[in-house]
Amino acid sequence: MAHSLSRRDERRSLGVSYLLWALGLAGVCGLQRFYNRKPYSGTLYLLTFGLCGLGQLVDLWLMPEMVEQANALPLLRGTSLSLERQLLELARRSGDAGFTLNDALLALERDSGVDSDAVRDEIQHLLEGHLLDVGNDSRGRVVYREP
Repeated sequence: MAHSLSRRDERRSLGVSYLLWALGLAGVCGLQRFYNRKPYSGTLYLLTFGLCGLGQLVDLWLMPEMVEQANALPLLRGTSLSLERQLLELARRSGDAGFTLNDALLALERDSGVDSDAVRDEIQHLLEGHLLDVGNDSRGRVVYREP
């Protein structure tokens, strides 16, 4: 039985993002933001012609990061995985870049009722069990990775 990805699990392509960005040259701005799971800013760009072209121009340099963010988070919402499992899945999908506490809070199920203290406690538990490693990224942020 073949496994098919749902729309929200599809990986985003940098090439497609740049093609959608190029449509801004014809006056249709913001499609690259919709494609990269940023519907609010996409709508803003669409209604303001890419923030009068400035936002559209800035996106030319931000595109690789936007695509990476769209692909990095596992989008675990709607699953019934435990907090521990969700954090381990996030670590696996984040790879060498790791994930921050903010990334974890954004990736968790919205209606799980878990607050930041519970996430910190679970991360500490995973660190003590040697299931996660802690370090810093190039910007100095604390990140958690798979060992």
